[in-house]
Amino acid sequence: MDINSLITDSRVAFLNGQFANSLEIALQAVKADQTSADAYTCAANACMSLEKYEQAVEYYKSAVRNEPNNGDRYFFLGYAYASVNKTVDAIKALTKAEELKCSKENLATLYQLMGLVCFDAGKIDDALINLKKAEYCAGPNIELLSRMVIIYGIKKDTKKGLFTTNQMKLLAPSDYTGYKYAFNFLIQAKKFDKAEEELRKAEKFANLNMDYYTDRMTLELKKSDQSDKERYSRGLKWLSDGLRACKPSFNDVRDAYVNSAELYLQLEEPDRTIDCLNAAQGVVSAFNNGFSIIPETFETKTLTEYDVEEMMEADHISNEEKYGIDGITEMAESIEADELGNRDYLTDIDDDEEDAPETAPYKLNDSDASELKPELRDQINRLFVGAYTLKNDYDMIIRYAKALQASTSSHNSYMGRYAEVNAMLKAGYPQAEEEYDKLITFLQRLSQVGQLGIKLVLTVLHEQRGQTEVL
Repeated sequence: MDINSLITDSRVAFLNGQFANSLEIALQAVKADQTSADAYTCAANACMSLEKYEQAVEYYKSAVRNEPNNGDRYFFLGYAYASVNKTVDAIKALTKAEELKCSKENLATLYQLMGLVCFDAGKIDDALINLKKAEYCAGPNIELLSRMVIIYGIKKDTKKGLFTTNQMKLLAPSDYTGYKYAFNFLIQAKKFDKAEEELRKAEKFANLNMDYYTDRMTLELKKSDQSDKERYSRGLKWLSDGLRACKPSFNDVRDAYVNSAELYLQLEEPDRTIDCLNAAQGVVSAFNNGFSIIPETFETKTLTEYDVEEMMEADHISNEEKYGIDGITEMAESIEADELGNRDYLTDIDDDEEDAPETAPYKLNDSDASELKPELRDQINRLFVGAYTLKNDYDMIIRYAKALQASTSSHNSYMGRYAEVNAMLKAGYPQAEEEYDKLITFLQRLSQVGQLGIKLVLTVLHEQRGQTEVL
């Protein structure tokens, strides 16, 4: 079979989703002609779909070597570099693709990819320029505009950020994303009334998801007086309502449980804090078995005869207002059957009418589960420490403080060590004084080399030990 036929067959297999077969045929084409850039590109494309990214890079590099003046070859190479997080190499390849004028169908993707790569590299101004170029070439899309909004948020450019969120809402008025970003800008600008108005717009036009209810919680915490502890209870209500009203994802549910734990800790309810944290570590089981952020309570009330009389009188007044003085009597007479037993207001039901199928309650699947990110793991451990501190349960404080010490964040690790030593001191452990002295010495050394935040920890420790000397 000639080289052109092999390349054609490889492309057809690729389009049909037969990636392994496409790669096999492409390698036959490479063997038949090692100077064919198309053969190497077919092999690389198949490898990308098979998630063999390193191999794909090598095949794209071979395609570039065979056609060094073809911008599209550099474009695909840059895309592959970006897939394996080789940011510098990706920028170089994509810049070369632009210089060599890659095809128009790849140009918009090139600029959008350049924007994403520059953003990940921390070059937000270059990222914004490239994203605007992508918008100019192919028009706006939600992913592109979302990234631009994030950049405007970093730059604290509220005006341009809100303009971009309006573009998002024009493109997809029923998508909550645009409203969410607008809400975040308004919260950042401390325009709480406008932020609330944005949420009302979302209620009217968007398909609400768990983000909406989380934003409602955020608004309660931000707009209320800091002395108003009831704002935490209102925040809990929004999270609870969201889990009932939506079909939340695994991460939505876990975030709601952790946020609820934060709120309960502020309310100084350690047991509910711990319940929510345990649910956050067993999300699927907790959600599917009906764990409720706000426990349902039932109160029984014994009615006296006076209560009953007042309720009956209230019903009479309500009925007279709705139907008139004789309204109920007339309504009863109007629904009496005629002499043949017929009632004209009833709807005839055909025998072939089927009952609507019962909808099964929404459940999470174990396959939806995702690993805890380090930041979330640290947050959970900190909350456990806080909850058990309220309960004066020193053994449990030490347990979770030690877990916090394993954090990749030096700040969290130091705070974990501090929490452990502090619990040991309060519990009267015999080795507590020795561990305290070791911690003080260690932190003083860090403070001397300029570790941020260490002096604050030292100050707290010294104050707790009755030592107020200036550090």
